Amino acid sequence: MLQQSDHFDARLKPLILCTVDVSYGGDQGFSQAITLAEDSLSNVKFVQEKKVINKFFENISLDTGMIVFGVDDTMKALELGALDTMMLFDNIEVMRYEIKNPVKNETKVFLLNATQEQDPKYFKDAETGVDLEVVSCESLADWICLNYRSYGINIEFITDKSPDGF
Repeated sequence: MLQQSDHFDARLKPLILCTVDVSYGGDQGFSQAITLAEDSLSNVKFVQEKKVINKFFENISLDTGMIVFGVDDTMKALELGALDTMMLFDNIEVMRYEIKNPVKNETKVFLLNATQEQDPKYFKDAETGVDLEVVSCESLADWICLNYRSYGINIEFITDKSPDGF
């Protein structure tokens, strides 16, 4: 057992939450240890993330109709007030633009990835050819973090650091 080894730093002993026996080494053993220690680690982000992802996949497999995914569908559900919890990839590379047409005096919101940001069709009116005004531009993740409370939803951040995340 590692904690009884001479190589184990005695200062770490008070930090031990529990001890589990694993059947594997490496990443597989680490994942198994986390699963076996789940009760002790209930407040750890990795375990919480795993539970959220498992619930997501369970709802998909049961075909509950309670799941939307993809940026556009998720944002439509948010605007309709149809979301309870949003799983948000912490490194999402989508920008939220508010674009105003000064001639028509109307504002639209576009959610654009890096490729779409290079497309002039989002920044020029097709009918009149007038350049559209960028009222605001921010990361979609930042906008959601600032505004999610006004929609009455919970946010669960998902990383690519765990095998379940990506």
